Order: sequence, then structure tokens, then C-alpha cells
Amino acid sequence: MMGDLGKKLVDGLLADLRNLSAEAKKKYPVVRQAAEGSVLKIRTISAKEEDTAAAISAANLEVLQPLVLGCDSRCPRLVQISLTSIQRLISHRAVSEAGAEQIVAVLWGLMEAGMEELKVLQTILVLITMSGNLHHDPLAKAIVVCFRLHFSKDSSVANTAAATVQQVVSVVFERLVVEDGDDNPNTVNSEVKEKTTSSPRPGKKPPVSLGPCAADAYLLFQDLCQLVNADSPYWLVGMTEMTRTFGLELVENILTQFSPVFFRHPEFSFLLKERVCPLVIKLFSPNIKFQQNVAAPSTATTAEKPYFPISMRLLRLVYALISNYYTLLMTECEIFLSLLVKFLDADKPSWQRVLAVEVLHKICVQPNMLRCFCQSYDMKQHSTKVFRDLNAAVGSYIQTLFLLAPANSASSGGSSQSGSQGTGSDSNPPAVLGGLPVSGGTTPPPAFEYRGMWIPLLFHASAGVAKPTFLEMLDKTDPPVIPEGYGLSVAFACLLDCVRSISTIISDILPQQPGGKLPKIGKNKSKQFVIPSSPQQLEPADQQLCETLATSSWTSVLAALSLLLDSSMDESATQSILQAIQTFASICGQLGLTVPRDAFVTTLCKACLPPHYALTILNTPGLAAVSKERGLMRTSSKDSSSQHVHNSTLGDQVVAVGTSLPTTSSSASAQVMLTVKNIQCMRSLLDMAHCHGPILGTAWHLVLTTLQHLVWVLGLKPAAGGSLKASTTDAPNAVLTTTVLTDLPVLSNMLSRLFESSQYLDEVAIHHLIDALSKLSQESMDAALANREPSLFPVAKLLETGLVNLNRAEILWRPVTAHLLEVSQHSHGQLRDWGAEAITQLVKAALAHDYEPPLKDNKKLQGLLLTPLQELCQSSHVDVRQKQLDCVLQVLQNNGDNLGHAWPVILEVLGAATDQGEALIRTAFQSLQLVVTDFLPAMPSVCLQVCITVATRFGLQKRELNISLTSIGLLWNISDFLYQNNEKIRSDLEQDYEQPSTTTGEKSLLGPSDSLWMCLYSRLADLCVDSRPAVRKSACQTLFSTIQAHGAQLEATTWETVLWQVLFPLLDRVKAATGQVEKEDDKQSSNNTNILIHHSRDTAEKQWAETRVLTLAGVARVFCHRRQALALLDGYPRAWALLLEHVESASLSPSSEVSVAALHSFQELLVGDQVPDAVSKTDGQEQAEQEASDDQNRLWSNAWRVWYGIGTSCTVLPQPGEVPVVPSQQFLATLVQIFPPLFKHISHRFVASDLDKFAKVVQTAVSVPVHADASPFLIPLGGLDSNLSPLQDSVLRAVEGLQKAISVGPELMQAMYPAVFDLLLTFVQYSCQPPKYGTLETRSTNGPDRNSQVQWVTLNYSPFSEKSLVVVVDLYKKTACHKVVIQESVLEKIIKVVRLPLGLKYACPSSSMWKLAAQSLLQVLEVGLPVARQPTNAPAFSTMWTQLGLALDDFLFSKHPAPPTLSVEQHQKDEAIDVQMVELMRQDILPHADNIPAQFTRKIISLLNKGSIHSTTFGIPEGDMLVRLRENFSRVCFQTLLEYSLATGENSAGGGITKLALTAFLQRAQDVLVKYTQDERLSGKLPLPRHRMTEVTFVLRAVTTLLTSLKVTAADRVDAAVWNQAIQLYPALVECVTSSSPQLSEALRETLHLYADLLAPPQRPPVADISTPARRPEPKE
Repeated sequence: MMGDLGKKLVDGLLADLRNLSAEAKKKYPVVRQAAEGSVLKIRTISAKEEDTAAAISAANLEVLQPLVLGCDSRCPRLVQISLTSIQRLISHRAVSEAGAEQIVAVLWGLMEAGMEELKVLQTILVLITMSGNLHHDPLAKAIVVCFRLHFSKDSSVANTAAATVQQVVSVVFERLVVEDGDDNPNTVNSEVKEKTTSSPRPGKKPPVSLGPCAADAYLLFQDLCQLVNADSPYWLVGMTEMTRTFGLELVENILTQFSPVFFRHPEFSFLLKERVCPLVIKLFSPNIKFQQNVAAPSTATTAEKPYFPISMRLLRLVYALISNYYTLLMTECEIFLSLLVKFLDADKPSWQRVLAVEVLHKICVQPNMLRCFCQSYDMKQHSTKVFRDLNAAVGSYIQTLFLLAPANSASSGGSSQSGSQGTGSDSNPPAVLGGLPVSGGTTPPPAFEYRGMWIPLLFHASAGVAKPTFLEMLDKTDPPVIPEGYGLSVAFACLLDCVRSISTIISDILPQQPGGKLPKIGKNKSKQFVIPSSPQQLEPADQQLCETLATSSWTSVLAALSLLLDSSMDESATQSILQAIQTFASICGQLGLTVPRDAFVTTLCKACLPPHYALTILNTPGLAAVSKERGLMRTSSKDSSSQHVHNSTLGDQVVAVGTSLPTTSSSASAQVMLTVKNIQCMRSLLDMAHCHGPILGTAWHLVLTTLQHLVWVLGLKPAAGGSLKASTTDAPNAVLTTTVLTDLPVLSNMLSRLFESSQYLDEVAIHHLIDALSKLSQESMDAALANREPSLFPVAKLLETGLVNLNRAEILWRPVTAHLLEVSQHSHGQLRDWGAEAITQLVKAALAHDYEPPLKDNKKLQGLLLTPLQELCQSSHVDVRQKQLDCVLQVLQNNGDNLGHAWPVILEVLGAATDQGEALIRTAFQSLQLVVTDFLPAMPSVCLQVCITVATRFGLQKRELNISLTSIGLLWNISDFLYQNNEKIRSDLEQDYEQPSTTTGEKSLLGPSDSLWMCLYSRLADLCVDSRPAVRKSACQTLFSTIQAHGAQLEATTWETVLWQVLFPLLDRVKAATGQVEKEDDKQSSNNTNILIHHSRDTAEKQWAETRVLTLAGVARVFCHRRQALALLDGYPRAWALLLEHVESASLSPSSEVSVAALHSFQELLVGDQVPDAVSKTDGQEQAEQEASDDQNRLWSNAWRVWYGIGTSCTVLPQPGEVPVVPSQQFLATLVQIFPPLFKHISHRFVASDLDKFAKVVQTAVSVPVHADASPFLIPLGGLDSNLSPLQDSVLRAVEGLQKAISVGPELMQAMYPAVFDLLLTFVQYSCQPPKYGTLETRSTNGPDRNSQVQWVTLNYSPFSEKSLVVVVDLYKKTACHKVVIQESVLEKIIKVVRLPLGLKYACPSSSMWKLAAQSLLQVLEVGLPVARQPTNAPAFSTMWTQLGLALDDFLFSKHPAPPTLSVEQHQKDEAIDVQMVELMRQDILPHADNIPAQFTRKIISLLNKGSIHSTTFGIPEGDMLVRLRENFSRVCFQTLLEYSLATGENSAGGGITKLALTAFLQRAQDVLVKYTQDERLSGKLPLPRHRMTEVTFVLRAVTTLLTSLKVTAADRVDAAVWNQAIQLYPALVECVTSSSPQLSEALRETLHLYADLLAPPQRPPVADISTPARRPEPKE
């Protein structure tokens, strides 16, 4: 079934045929018949065939016959109907090849007939387009029809034909493309090329290798070249004429639209090379000839002159060849480009130059084309540098536009160039008068102005788009009028696009960083682009290409751009130029081309400043090449200045006026004016530095130098953080317009963003930036040294750069801070202040920055960040150090918890401040206090030692005493922290010490924790020898308190180090310092403070004495409290000995304070708690073990040796002529008090020689006098009778302890009893015989010499002697029967000693002494006499009786009478003591006469007799008789005599005593009675005293008793002499009868009655003898 299209075709054909038949009718019957036949045929086909179009095509001749006949009829109506029907068949592809040929023949006839030209053209176009069966000659014939109609006189037909020709030509080549297939690579088909054995020859036959369509296209293109070259065509037979312009257009269209054909088919490429290129070169001939003959006389013909239509089309064709076939036509394109460059010569017509510029612009917007040119020509050694020449041509063209006179630009154009571009030095912009707009407020048009030459800018071309104007004027036959400024506008756009293309090429080659690309021209972007700072590693070919692109073009481009920038009066154009400069600078920087880069940067920098100002500060090597390229070197500064003024009048408005920046070479500051363009260029410079900073390299110095000067002129001053702010106060000479004032914050922000963007720079780039800033800063520093105000811009920007790059501080920290350190050392105050401020801000910000890993874990980075802060310690400027310390304080407050390994540096900075002034020390110490109070837990344990050292340095500083004292308190706080966190610190330090260490020495033996303690102790020990007493005192107290409180933390072996590295060295240092001071004058004092000091500390010697006291006491306390730990040390014996040596040395110090304190320390050593070798006395096993320990024995023997040495040394008796050195009582008392605890340790080995040493010391000590000034404090003026001095009490206590030890000691030890008695008895003697202290003259306190001027006073020894005597008595009571006591005649020694006070009696210094002596004698004898009476002990006591008799005699009949002032009561008390002595004789001596030597007995009887007649033996005056006479004593003596006179017994010894007693008694009675009788006679009537009467009465009664006893006694027991002596009394008795006393008379009467019995011999009594008195039982030993 027939489809819709087929039905439509059939219907249309049938309609057309009916119309044709109707129109033909009778006039054209043949046509009618043929039409009717065709109708039948078509109906038949449509009825039978489904594919109607194919069937009709097969019957084409039959169907076309009526249509052909209709056309041949030349009837317009029939022709129209026929052509319409033919077109219908063609459009439905129902025409066969034969039919197509027939149709072409019909159309050819119509063409010749001149009928329906437009319809014919339309039919041909449809036939060629829709039918693929038209080839070879029919096709050529159809094309010829079109060409011939093109030359019709009818313009519409001609134009239609021209369009048809162009379409037909395109269709022919399109058919070729279809024939080749859809894939059309731009490369020559190698297979086809191999089939072509030889180059095709020109002719009607195409190469056999081509297909039908290709052959048609080949022949067509060949004939077009022939026609353009004015040759006859081979294929297009019938062509009569052909214009060259139309032919060039056709060739251009083919070359432009169908370039793949020429790459695929070598035949076509052959035509291109052999026909087209020579043709083009040939047609260029008129232009070349014109150039060659430019200087010849104007005799050339018109044909030889350039013809605009031809030149324009030739350039279009050249562009087509270059842009599409430069890979095929390398040599030809080189020629074309060279010719194109020549078109730009200055001697060419302006339209020709404009056409060439437009072509170049179209070339420049194609980066790939430029790349190919560079690779194909410029990179070849012996090739024309096409790319370089193109750029040079454009640049030269731009320059010549500003230099050529009007005549030069139009000399070759004739009348057609009368309106071409012409410029002159006096040309002004429209509506401008005198350089200013005529109407106020009118903005002048965009233009360029240079040295008075004004050229307008007509348009701003879009980037990358070339829209030529004159190349599109295909309808123009005459050269058009070139608008003024058009050429410059196109060249300007060409230049910018050239830069953009170069940038695109290089950007495509260079590896791009993520997110980074080069900025586009014309767009002011502030986005940061990541661009490599160093030349990228490329393939050699790519590297060469990039470098060639840049090196071949940069001088020309820069010359043109710099000229345009100088002359630009339009902000938009200026911005485009600036962007181009930025881009090219970036390109050069990326390629590592420093000279071109620096040249572009310098150009931009110079544009930012006024010309005369820029030349003085900027100069780079690249500028010379640029100036040479431009040929526009300024000849003098005068020219530049005048140019600047002229420019200003035309458009560059002055917006800011300021002063120039002083430099080392500049003179006084000059006035500088900035224009709008300068500010715009400044913005661009900032933008370039911001976007292309990574590649600036050394050009940073140029950029920053320019910015520094601009900032200075604008009056921007650094603010906090390095940013810049406008400051009218700091820049009073700056005059700024409102516009600039508005822009200043923006410019400041751009500056800040510039340096903020440095965080994206790589390492090399950031170092270049820092180096540039450092150089600028160095220049400012040099200027400051030359007494010029420096710029703070580089320092501020160094700070800002550092702040934004803290994330990579490892890279930039050292160079930045190193230079800032130099700045901080500068002599200029403001510079120095900013340098220090920058360092401290950087450090604070760096420590607060968030790093990964955290900063506290990065020891290396922390050290790096804090190094500059530490190096500020080397500064000698107070303001710098103050900022440093303020920074440290803020760091601690803000980041103290995260400092980690940075603590040593922080602490070192604080410690370094101790050498500065008071203010800095206070600031630093405030930080140290914060560290110790708040941050010790956050501090690594390894840093604690540094903290201790720093705190010590504050203690040692001499400027602030309070800080020194407080620092010692901080050390205590540190020690407390160490104690409380000991385990954690130990663990941390052990981890740090895990690595093996090769360090040798004593400290390596210590554990890490103990090393920390050792550091603390050592530092405190250093403070203990400070020159200030308050510091020393506080340090000593803290040191020993720390050791005492926290010493338990130390390991056992560490104590060895503590002893030998801390304590003993401290003692040595203090001892040496004390000795040094003692040699100095007492008036010199080490006190440097203004505080009041007590007189006891007003000299250096006294102050050091206190220190020595504290240190020695502290060390002793350590030994005392830590003895258990110390005793385990190997060196403990040596330490003990050395300590005792120090004690001994200090004890012998001239300072009483030191000596006494030393003894106290000695005492503490002995009585300290937990002494390891002083075990319980009940623990026999341990005691034996201790006693057996030789080491312990040596320790305490050493102590005993020291004690004895001190005792003997301090009590050396002064010799004549020597200045006496008398120890104080306190010293001696303390020394003696040491003995008891010492004796506990040496008692087991204490021998007699040791006791002798002890006795020697204490005896001498007791004998030491006191100074008169000190005596009131020891002995009251009235005497001290009952109290002991401390020394005396200590001595007695020591002796008491000694005797107790002896009492429980072994036999060998008990042998020392006599020595003890000797010592005590020596003390007893001191009461009556005070000891002498050498030759020292002394006086007593209560003697006759007490008011003398003698300086030394002897102590009152009476209480001491009395106490000693009491001790002797007590001891003797306990030891009387002891063998050694008996053998050593201790009793005799006691009697000898007490004999002295007994004999002195009332002459004794102390009244209590003789009384105590008497009582003591009684007590001793009570115990000792029974021992002495034992026969076995008789030899030991042989001499004792004599001494006893003498003692009794001396006491009872003392040569020293009682004082007159003695009261009766006291006399009676004293008499009672005498009576006690008689009672002793009566009870303990006389009854034991048998065991007592007879001589001693006679001595006793003599004493009794003497006592009984005491009243008659002394010539006592009667008035004192009542007081002086010892009545009771005499009575007792008499009674005793009487008792033993009446005694009877069997033993001879008793009888001997009785006989002696009787004789003595009777003699005593005789004397009393005779004396009484005599006295009574003499008294007359006056009665005798009562005691006389009593005495006589007693005698009478005693005689009575005696006589009574004698009567009853056996006669053989009474000696006859006794009776005779008794009878002899009778006369005396008779003489007494005259007494008037009743009592006497009564007694006398009784006595006389007894005499009656004597008249007869007596009788023996019957009872036993009862007269012998009872004896007391003998005491047992």
C-alpha cells in the first residue's frame, strides 16, 4: 500500500501534469499529450507499486518528458509549472541519474534563454542538494549555470546566484564528507595516501583514488583556484567570467568549513599546497610591491597598489589557512604570518594595518594556534620566531600609534585614506578645551593620552572574543574610513587576548593545585589561588614550550602594557592592563623566569607611585630590556615630571598628598601626590600579591617596598596585630580627599587580607615574603640609625604574617623571630617597642594556637616557639624585658595548663630577670608565684628541677629582699608538692629516664625522684650562704624543715648524697664565711636592707653566727631524726666524725652564741629519738650485741673524744700576758649537760682514765669565773646561799648519773668510787677554798673585795659544795663497806675535807657549810666508825683516827669565835651541834675504846675534859659570858667524863678509859671549886653569875656521885691515885661552905657527908659491879 509521502508525490505530480496539460491545450499539443501519457503512467505506478518514488525514478524519462517539453516550449507558464513539478520530483528523490542529466540540460537551456533565472537557481540548488545522482559533468554544468547567473545584470539574480553558488559549493563538499563517513579526523588518511603513487596533475579528470563525490569536490576546488588565478577552468566548462573577490570568498568558505577533507585526502592537501598557497602569495604581491616601492616616485600603476577587497579577502583566506591548516602548511603558514606581520609596518596604509591587527586578534584568541606557532617556529633553531614577531608587531603597532605623525599614517592611501586614523601632538578629545571638559561634570570618554597625544578607546572587547569590523566588509570596494582610536582599541584587545592565551596554554600544561587556577583578565578576584611558588617539574618539551612562550613575548607585551598603563585615562582599561600585567607576572613566576617577572612587577609598582618618586626607589634589570623595546626611555626626571603634571590635568585627579618616606639615601621629606590611578594600581598590586603571591619570589621586595611607600604617604600606621589604620595624629602632613578617606579602610583590609593569604603560600614563597619584609625592616633600621623616622610597616606585617601562619610555625618561625629580635635590640625606641611587641604577640598566639598533634605533646615545636622569648633575655633594654615578662605572665594565665615541654624556657626567662631592676624582678616573680601556686601539677616532672633553680635565683637576687624571702617560701611549697605527689613524679621521671645514659658521675646513682630532692636541697643550701642574714635564716629554716618533713621520701642511698653534697658542704661554706667575717672589722655589715636590726644582730659577725647556729643545729637535727636511715650508710662513721668535728670547731668559736648552739646540737645528737645503738637496758641480748659492735663503739668513742676535746680546749687556763678567753657559764653548763646522754653510750667502756678526764673538765669548768657584767644575771648581789648555778647543777647531775652507773656496773667500774669521792670532795673544798682560774684576777660576790674593779667574779661555791657534800654523804652511806672505798681511805678523805669548814666554823664563807659539814661528819661517822672498828679494816683506817681527832678538836674548839651579832637562839643551835659531836664521842667512840687506838681515846678524853672546863679556860668578859659560854656543851662533856669516870668493867681498855676519865674529872672538879672560891671572895656580896653557880652545883653533885660509885667499887679496880685525888678535893669543898646559895649548900652538904666514910677504910660491897655503863651493840659491817 502506498505511503503518505508516495500518495502526496503522486497527487502533486498528477495535479502538475493536469495543469500542464490544461495550459498546453491546443497551443502545445505535444506537451499536452506527453502530460496525459505521464498521468497514465503515474496512475499505473501508484496502483501497482508500493514504493512510488522508486518506481517513478525508474520511469524517470517517461515522467520527465512532458516537463522537459514544457521547459523547452519557453512558455513562461509552462516553464513555471514544469520547474515546479521537477522540484517536486527532486524533493521526493524520484529522479534517476539520467533524469538528473536531462533536468540539468533543461536548466542550462533556460539559463541561456534568460528565463526564470531565480527558479532555475532554486531548482539547481534543490537538485544538487536532494539528489545524489548528479556527478561529474552534469554537476559541473549545473554549477556553471549558477556561476553564469551570478554575473547577470539583474542584481537580485546575481546575488541569488552568488548565494546559490556558495550553497552548491558547500553541498558538493558536504556530499564528500558524507561519502567519507561521519568520522573525519584532522589527519591525512595514510591508506589513501599509499594508494596515491604520484601527485595528481591538473586537468578535467580527477585522481582515480577519489570517489565520485570526492572527485566532484576535487575538480570544483581545482577550478576555483584556476579561476581566482585568472586561468581557464578544467571542469567547469562554459565559465565566461569570474571575479577574484568572489573566488577568494568561495575558497575561504571551503577551507573554513571543510578542513577535514583536506586532512583526509592527500589530493586535496596537494591542491592546498600547490594551488592555493602560491595563489595567496601571488596575490600578496601588490602589497609587497607597494612596500618595496614606498620610497620610489609615485609612478606605479593602480594595479600595483593594495586593493582593499582583495587585501581584505586575502587576509581572511590567510587566517583560514593559518587557523585550520597550520599543521599541514608549516612552511606556508610561516610565510603567511611573516607577511601578516609586515602588514603592520608603519609605512602601510592604516586600513591595511587595521586589517592585519584584526587578523592577529583572531589568531591571538586561539591558544592552541599560538602554541602550535611557538612549537613549530620559535622553538626551532633555524626558524623564524613567528610568535615573537607577532607579539613584537602588536606592541610596535601600539607604540607607533603614539609616535607617528598624521602624514605618516595616510601617505599611501590616496583619497580613500583621507578619513583614516590620524593623530597629532595637538589633538584633543572632543568637547575638550584646555585639557578639561567643556561642560561641568561631564566625564571624558575613555582614551589614552601620552605626551600630549590623545587617542580614544572606542570599545572594550570581550575576553577571548575577536569581532573584526573591517574584515567583514565584504561589500566594500573602497578602503573604509578608520575611526580614530579603532586600531589602538583592536590592538589593545589583541594584546590582552594574547596574554590570556599564553596564560591558558601554560595553565593547561602546568599541574594545577587543588582548587587553584590563574585569575582571568579583567576580573578582580580576591579569592586565594593556590599556585606553585617554584618552577614546576615538567616534561622537557613542555618546559621549553612554556619558557619560549614567555621569553618570546614578555618584552613586547610589557613594553606595550607599560605604555598603555602610563597613557590610560580610563579606569576599566587601566584595570584590564593591570590584570594583564598580573597574569604575565604570574606566568613568569610559575616558570621561574625571575627577570621577566620582576620587570612586570616593577612596572606595576611604578604605576602605583608618581613617576619622579618611583624612579628613586624602584629599579630592576628587566626594565632596561623593556625600555629598549619601547624605545621610550625617559631622558630626564624633568620630562617625567612635566608628563605627570600634564596627565593630571587630563584625568588623573590628585586624591592624596603626603610626605615621602625617609630612607638612608634620601634627603629631607618631600611632598608626594597620589592620583586616582595610583590608588587603582595600588589595589591591583595588592590583588596581584594576594592572588599570585606564591610566585613572586624575590619580587616581594619590590611589592612590599611600593606598599610601604604608599602606606607612608597615605598616613596608615600599624595597629594591634599588625593591621594598618588611618591616623591623622601620626601623619599631620597628609592631605586626603574624601574619596581616599573612604577607601583607606578598604585598602587597609586589602593589606591585611594580603598577609592573611600568606597562609596559603608554600614554604619557599613564605620565606621569600619574610625575607622581603626583613630587608625592608633592615632598611628602616638603617634609616633610624641615620636619625630618620623609620617605617613600622615591615615589622607590623611580619607580625601579621606570623600570626596567620602559626599552623606551620616550623617553617617561618626562625626567620621571622630572628629579625624581630634584631629589631627589638635597636636603639630607636619605637622600632624596638614594635619588635618586642611583635615577638610577644607571636609567642602568645602561637601557644594558644590549635595544633595537631597538640602543642603540649610536641616538644620540638614548643621549644621552637619559645626560643625568641628566651632570646629576649639577652636584651639590655628594660622596656623589651618588661614586654617579655608581661608576655610570660599572659602565657601562664591563658595557656599554663598546656605548656608541656615549654616549661623550661618559661622558667628560664623568669630566672633571667633576676639580674634586672626591681620592676622587672617583681613582674617576673609574680609569674613565678603563679607557676608555683597554680601550675605545678600541669608541669612535667622533668621541669620541676628547673622550677626549683629559678626560684632559687629569685632568692639569690639582691635587689628585693621581700622577693628573696618569698621565693624561699615558694621552695617550701615546691617541696610540699613533691612530697604529696611523690609517686606520680617518681613514675613520670622513671619513664623519662628509661633511655640508657652514658653520663657518669655521682648523680647518676640517684633515682630521678631523689635527684629532684637533691636539687631542692642544694638550691636551698646555696641560699643558706646568702649575704643577707634574713635570707640565710629563712633558707636554713626551710632547708632543714624540708629535710625533716619530707626526708622519708628519699631512698637509703640518697642520704649519702645529701650528706656529702648538701649538708657538709653547707657547713663548710658557712664556717668559711663566718671565719671570713670574723677577720673583718665589726663595723662592716653585710646587711643591705633598711630594716631595723636588734643590737644582737647589728654586725656581720653576729649575723653569720646566727647562720652557723642554724645550719649546725639543722644538720644535727637531721642526724638525730634520720639516724636509722643514716646508720645504714657505708659512710656514716665518716659523716658522724665530720659532724662532730664541726661541732667541736663551732663549740670553740669566739662567738658565745655559736659555741653554745654547737653544744646544744651536740646534745641533740646524743639525746635524739630512736638512736639505733642505744637499746633498752632490759634487752640483754641486744645490749650485748650493741656493746660488741666495734663500729658503734668507735662512733661514741669519737663523740667522747670530741666532748673531752671541747672541755679541755675551752677551759685552758689563761697564762700571764694573754688575753683571757673565758667560756660562758651557759656554755659550760651545756657542755656538762651533754655528758649524761653521752655517758649512756660509753658507759660499758668507761674506765678510770675517762673518769679522770671527766673530772679534769668539770673541775676546771666549775672554777671558771664570770664577767662582772654577766654576774648579776647569775648571782644576786646579796649572795646565793641556797641555789645552784646551772653549771653546778649540771655537774652534780652528771656526777650523780655517773655514780648510779658505777653502782650497777661491773666490779671494774665500781673501782672508780674513790675517784668519784675525790671529785665530789674537791667540790666540797671550793666553799672554803675557791679555785683559781689560772692567773686570772677575780673577786668574790660577797667577800671583802666585792666592790673592787676586777672584771672577773668568782662564783659562790657554798651551795655547790654543800650539795656536793650531801652527795658524798649519801654515796658513802651506800659504799662505806665497799672494799675499794675502805682501801682508798675514803672516810679519811671525807674527814680531811670537812675538817676545813669545821675548823673555820664561823669564819666559813657560808654559815650553812660548817653546819652541813658537822652533820655530814656525824652521818659519815655513824656509818664509817663501825667499819673502821673492825679489826680486819684496821690497817686501812690507821691514819683516819688522827684526822678525826684533829677534825673534832678543830670544830669543838674552833679558833674562829662566833660573831658578835650572833643571836642567843642561833648560839644555842650552834651549841647543839657541838653537843651532837660530844654525844658521838660518848656513844660511838668511847664505848668501843677496845677497838680504837689508845691515842685517839686519850684525844677524845682530852677533848671532853677540855670541853667540860670550857668556861674556865677562856678569859671571857663577864658581860658576854651569858652568850658565849657553851653551858650545855660543857655539861655534856663533864657528864661524859663523869659517866666514864664512874664506869667499871673487866676489860683493861674500859678500865683505862675510866682511869683517864676519873683523873680528868677530878682535875676538872678541883679547878672549878678553886676557881669558884677565888671568884666568890673577889665578888664580895655580889652573887656570881648563874651559870657559875650552876657549874659549881653540877661539880658538887658529880663529885657526890663519883664518891658514891667509888665506895661500891672493888678496891682492886680503883687506883690509889684516884682515891688520893678525890681526898685532895676535900679542902676545896670546905672552902665552899661560905656560899649563900641554897642549891650550892645542899649539894655541898651531900658531898661532905660522903667524906665521912673515907675516914675509915672502905668495905667491899656484896653485890656485883653495876657501875659499868651499858654498851651499845656493835654495828655489823
